[in-house]
Amino acid sequence: MAPRFIHRNSSAWLAAAACGLFGWAAGAAPAAAETYPSKPLTVVVPFAAGGTVDKVARQLQQSLQDKLGQTVVIDNRGGAGGTIGTALVAKAPADGYTVEMVFDSYATEQHIYPRLPYSTEKDLTGVSYMVRSPMVLVVSPGTPYRSLADYVAAAKRGNVSYASVGAGSSNHLAAELFHQTAGTSGLHTPYRGGGPAITDLLGGHVDSMIASLPLVLPHIQAGKLRALAVTAPARVPALPDTPAVAESYPGFEIYSWVGMVAPAHTPSDRLDKLSRITIEALRDPAVAQRIHESGFDVVAGGREEMNALVKSESDRWGKLIKSQGIVAQ
Repeated sequence: MAPRFIHRNSSAWLAAAACGLFGWAAGAAPAAAETYPSKPLTVVVPFAAGGTVDKVARQLQQSLQDKLGQTVVIDNRGGAGGTIGTALVAKAPADGYTVEMVFDSYATEQHIYPRLPYSTEKDLTGVSYMVRSPMVLVVSPGTPYRSLADYVAAAKRGNVSYASVGAGSSNHLAAELFHQTAGTSGLHTPYRGGGPAITDLLGGHVDSMIASLPLVLPHIQAGKLRALAVTAPARVPALPDTPAVAESYPGFEIYSWVGMVAPAHTPSDRLDKLSRITIEALRDPAVAQRIHESGFDVVAGGREEMNALVKSESDRWGKLIKSQGIVAQ
């Protein structure tokens, strides 16, 4: 509120001053404390509309709006493996009005891009570990690979190619770990996004891809892709006839995931509220059902769970990235 000036010669000045003095002690704190949120919230999605993270964001959008009592705007800022959108959030005002929904590649960016304009550890902090899904090794039905054993046998001869959404992406790292584990190799074929990669996979221009279940499940169900194995430790309900990689290579386990982060210096009370509201939205039965049907499992973890996840994923994949000499292209 703008200050109100009263002429000192006014007969009401002393009374007004007295009321102001005593009223300040009782009422200044509530007046100064902003009710949060008091304006729209922006959720940055660092990938194009229609992708995996964007779909999760839009599945949650209405529930977040209802629970926050404010408009929630989805802002797609794709490019450079998600780092353009993340840089925007890292430099945004730390007021709780700008957050970001990130993919699993968020944990490995600092290992892939040596000159990032931000630090995931210093400039950003977790809000919620939201959802996760296993990945799936899929091939075009036009290939001769009808089982994981077929694929491994061909890969040992060096006859398979695999798609990814770029060097250091989760698709790339998962394939590298698989080939390392199986003692095989494959030709890496990077694309600029999941859409082009899937298009070429469907067209038989590339043999295979290890992709998140939500991305490829509709194509598997339509018979346009063949699932050879899942990266969960056991078979998953969405693909009960598809074996886990771990059945052939014990201990093999990879999950794709989506989480929410915010600028690091956002006040704790606002981070706590964002975390609580996001968890409530994820646990809403209608929202949870939609997420489950798309191939994700709801985790609904809090701030500490998200920060711990990012650290563990960074440690795990950082070693592989270094050993394989993987850099952004």
